[in-house]
Amino acid sequence: EHSREEQALQTIMAGMGGPIEVSAGLKRAISVDVTNKDDMLEIMPLGAGSEVGRSCVLASYKNKTVMFDCGVHPGYAGIASLPYFDEVDLSTVDAMLITHFHLDHCAAVPFVVGRTNFKGRILMTHPTKAIFAMLMNDFVKLNKQGDNSEALFGEKDVQECMRRIEVIDFHQEMDIDGVKVTPYRAGHVLGACMFYVDIGGLRVLYTGDYSRTPDRHLPGADLPPIPPHVVIVEATYGVSPHSPREERERRFTDMVHRVLTRGGKVLLPVVALGRAQEVLLILEDYWVKHPELKGVPIYQASALAKRAMTVYQTYINVLNSDMKAAFEESNPFVFNHVNHLANSSGLDDIGPCVVLATPSMLQSGLSRDLFESWCGDSKNGVIICDFAVQGTLAREILSDCKTVTSRTGQELPLRMTVDAISFSAHADYPQTQQFLDALAPPHVVLVHGEAGEMGKLKRALEGKAAADGKKMMVYNPKNCQAVEIKHSQSKTARVMGRLALNPPKEGDRVSGLLVQKDFGHMIIAPEDLHEYTSLKTAKLTQRQKVPTTQKLGELRFALEALFEGIHTVSSWDPEAKPEPEALAADDEKKKEEEPAAEADEEPASPTKATRGKKKAAASPAKGKKGAVKKEEPAEEAVVKKEEDEREGSPEPPGLSVNGGQLTILKRPADKKWGAEHALLQWDADPVNDMIADAVLSVILQLEEEPDHLTRAEAAHKDAMKNKDKAGVQAARLRIVAAMLGVQFGEPRAIDEENQVVELRVENADVAVRYGNRDVDCADAAVKARVETALGRIDMAIADSSFSRALPSVSGVSGADPLKGT
Repeated sequence: EHSREEQALQTIMAGMGGPIEVSAGLKRAISVDVTNKDDMLEIMPLGAGSEVGRSCVLASYKNKTVMFDCGVHPGYAGIASLPYFDEVDLSTVDAMLITHFHLDHCAAVPFVVGRTNFKGRILMTHPTKAIFAMLMNDFVKLNKQGDNSEALFGEKDVQECMRRIEVIDFHQEMDIDGVKVTPYRAGHVLGACMFYVDIGGLRVLYTGDYSRTPDRHLPGADLPPIPPHVVIVEATYGVSPHSPREERERRFTDMVHRVLTRGGKVLLPVVALGRAQEVLLILEDYWVKHPELKGVPIYQASALAKRAMTVYQTYINVLNSDMKAAFEESNPFVFNHVNHLANSSGLDDIGPCVVLATPSMLQSGLSRDLFESWCGDSKNGVIICDFAVQGTLAREILSDCKTVTSRTGQELPLRMTVDAISFSAHADYPQTQQFLDALAPPHVVLVHGEAGEMGKLKRALEGKAAADGKKMMVYNPKNCQAVEIKHSQSKTARVMGRLALNPPKEGDRVSGLLVQKDFGHMIIAPEDLHEYTSLKTAKLTQRQKVPTTQKLGELRFALEALFEGIHTVSSWDPEAKPEPEALAADDEKKKEEEPAAEADEEPASPTKATRGKKKAAASPAKGKKGAVKKEEPAEEAVVKKEEDEREGSPEPPGLSVNGGQLTILKRPADKKWGAEHALLQWDADPVNDMIADAVLSVILQLEEEPDHLTRAEAAHKDAMKNKDKAGVQAARLRIVAAMLGVQFGEPRAIDEENQVVELRVENADVAVRYGNRDVDCADAAVKARVETALGRIDMAIADSSFSRALPSVSGVSGADPLKGT
């Protein structure tokens, strides 16, 4: 099994589209015509598609898949609250990017890690990971206290999840197997980010929940410096605008003051972290400015929010400039007018007060208990400070209903005042429109919004783009509905290493290895492969044994006649040491080239020093330090010298072509090597392979036919001449028997009358009934081998001079020469 890096590193030699052309004026980059079939970006929401909740969006491009967010739906419980994970194979997801710690964006992460085949990496910012750990541990505790049958995950799942989460800083680029990820500030809550992802040159921005407007403790969202091709943006508020922050704060404090003045209690359902801190900062400031409220308590009914305040104090660097300046004097998150509420007992005996309780949608918990206790008193009031999700009690009471159903099924009158003022830090229409105007992406995908509001926003954005003369495609997919966006772009390959020492000019042809790593291409010399990749070059040594009884002298004569003027043939002794001059020349070869590994039983290859001594050049060439190389002797002189050296000494056992490009070692018949044969050895490359084919052809042509085959062919020729049909058939049977004998051993008997040849093959008796091509043998494997050989023999002799008088391999007779043609 290959590692991810080995899978990503591919050396591409062909099939890369059109030819490579060098662009004028480019020093190290060239244009490459590459057509990929996977230039299609697919975006599919598994959650938050035409709904608010369980945000989870997949983006797939060039065999890379990124998951943006992984949350649960606040309006459902158990498995029903999860995104539609069963629609995809989570093992193909390379990375999960979590924008912030709200449950509808992160609470399904432990489930995916512990209960699915997800193997990718998980990224979130430092503050998000710190608060995420607190939230998930509380989530597990609440499941233990309630109906554990609907628990999505346990403590071990959370522990494994925390072990796998990696943290990333704002504006830090991280490479995940070729996918470049950069987080930008999103506003919204502490640590919230937008993820800017580059996959092979395709840039995608996922905003998550974002706000371009600064609030009391957070700066607004960043504007990425490089415009993306695709923006996946939230559509929570559709085309609705927000009032200015100062106006909203004034309206909010007026609502609170009004309820307290009439002697009522104020319930503020909030998310424990994020907007709760913003609301506390507003109330603390208002109480300081209104001494008459000094005796009215403010309660924060969340132990988690209390613990998380240490995170806010730790990550001062991500807060806005006002908060950083405030920290120079004192801690602005130490509230003098806010008390922690451990439980709700005793609140009925307290007069006017303000209580911040979770959850924000009134689905369960303390906020639901207090609401059911206080909703029947007209002096009390509830203020919804967050976006009210469809299907929740918070959304229901905003519809001007008169009664509500308690968790026990009892109908309760709704007499308390119900107000809504948004501090949710989601972008409104003006923010979204200005944000997209600045980025000008050609494609926009809307998520995290109700179907009606998303439709309005889609039409508004398309109309604005058309009015501005811009091309912008806007999509509003439902869950599990894929959006496909074709993205093709010109690709470049960088000429690297020694090929870049002399930059190619326009019209030059660049020759090298085209290497693809992740989504980049480069052209390098084969010698530079190990410098720029984890790949290494290797040398493949080929060896082939050829049975032959020919003497080396006869073989050398035949090869010299064939290669005259092209390749040199000389004697070769594998045991001989190279000459000093050859060793010196070898030192100047490429030192990094490693010799090929060889088997123990095979002879060592000749050194590079003995290779490639072709005819000498007409003029001397200068070597290092100005030394002049000696002119090589003429080929005739080399042969004469070798002949002189052979006098009085045994003939070397081998031959060498081109000084070692190919060697031929002759071996006699013995127990170790078997039959007498020649061993050919060469380093595989196109030229050497061609030489090896030529040498093999010469050896086979020199080898004489067996005597009995020669006699059979002569008998066949005589029978043809005398028009002896029976003699022709008998002679052909002997020819077939001789050829079978070469492969399987001498036949035990030949019955010319019945056209039968008997052999012994691998301890199995074989009878070949040649008249009808039947093979009798108890061993099925041996029978199949003999049948195959028999068919090949028929094919081999079908074009011979006597084939017309004999049945062809298909069983159809040709013309009969005895009758004349």
